[in-house]
Amino acid sequence: MRRLKDQLREAGGSLTGLKGNARVCVMVEPLWIIPYNLFITYTSVYMVALGCTDKQIGLIASISLVFQMFFSLIGGYVTDKLGRKRTSLIFDVISWSIPTFIWAIAQNFYYFLVASIINSLVRIVHTSWSCLIVEDTPPEDRVHVFTWIQIAGIMAGFIAPFSGLLVKRFELVPTVRGLYFFAFISMTTMFLLRNHFVNETQQGLKRMKETKNESFFGSIKDYKSASKKLISTPFTMVTFLLSIFTNINNIIRMNFFAIVLTQKLEFSQQSLSFFPVVQSLIALLVYLFVMPTLGKRHFKLPLMSAFIAMVFSNFLLVISPKQSLFMIILSTALTAYGTAVSFPFVESMLANSIDDNERAKTMSILYVVLYGITAPFGYIGGVLSSISEELPFALMSLVFIISLFLVEVLNRLDKTEIRLERDSTAEFE
Repeated sequence: MRRLKDQLREAGGSLTGLKGNARVCVMVEPLWIIPYNLFITYTSVYMVALGCTDKQIGLIASISLVFQMFFSLIGGYVTDKLGRKRTSLIFDVISWSIPTFIWAIAQNFYYFLVASIINSLVRIVHTSWSCLIVEDTPPEDRVHVFTWIQIAGIMAGFIAPFSGLLVKRFELVPTVRGLYFFAFISMTTMFLLRNHFVNETQQGLKRMKETKNESFFGSIKDYKSASKKLISTPFTMVTFLLSIFTNINNIIRMNFFAIVLTQKLEFSQQSLSFFPVVQSLIALLVYLFVMPTLGKRHFKLPLMSAFIAMVFSNFLLVISPKQSLFMIILSTALTAYGTAVSFPFVESMLANSIDDNERAKTMSILYVVLYGITAPFGYIGGVLSSISEELPFALMSLVFIISLFLVEVLNRLDKTEIRLERDSTAEFE
């Protein structure tokens, strides 16, 4: 046990070393991530069982992303106006507590559509929550925060088989309804606990004071200023493009992985809960034994290895024969490695490249672009899946091949920045 603690500390930094809001957010995260892991594996097949088609599932995903784009636009304004803490509480309750209740009582396509639109308000929270955990955390510690968030998700993945046992015992629809009710209770509890223990950030207090009498339209000039600064920062833009690609992969995998397994590869519904355990186990091993080494290296090699893994992970789903447990385990393991390595690097690189003074507005702009670009991919995935269940994953293999070229672009931009800084320093001296 001591060895495990030492490895966790080396992989993600000491949890006790995290301070303030970052530590609170990491500590309460299991109350959200555990119920999420229990129901997410069965979401798409639950929708199918209640009469939704592949195209309708994709359409819901795309409509949700359109609304997320809008809510991302106003997320910075709301976060600055209400504060990071208050915004996170209000919109987490609206965007998760209400939808999980609706999903629990869903009867058809329209229930899922309404719940998905309300859930889209989570994008306001994404801005406020990101500010809440980052702003009072030193830049060198931020990668540890994102790592511990990932570790919390990994640990929660080990309880996924419990949902499979429940499906086997009580059948799919009654089980998933119960899991959504549990999520409603657990997530709401988490939001209340987090709100009680976190403090408003110093930057949040400053922005609340500055925007006290500011209207949304009056704040547009700040969005314009932040947009110009973003466009003039190629490193941030390319890093953000990598974030977009990983989000597209998440959309495809979340909505169509269970469908390709049950409909094309003929795995049972109960077996679906086995694969999150494999993914969690591999990801945990990566954090314990790989990230301590990779985390000290320049980003090029870790990201290259992560995206190569994602290329082959998706390709294996395309070529896998029916009920080939080995192929799906290998695909899941490669996804686990790719996600575990790429997420902390991309998120911390993006966070550190954004000015704290403009973080809320900048994050809003980035998320508007992200959801604007990714919105069609839910429907595109649904159309491709209706033609052949493996086509969405063929698309993702291509996307991650492009990501490999983008990592090389980032590497060159980074070298250019270092050279310019060195020349500037030499000239000053």
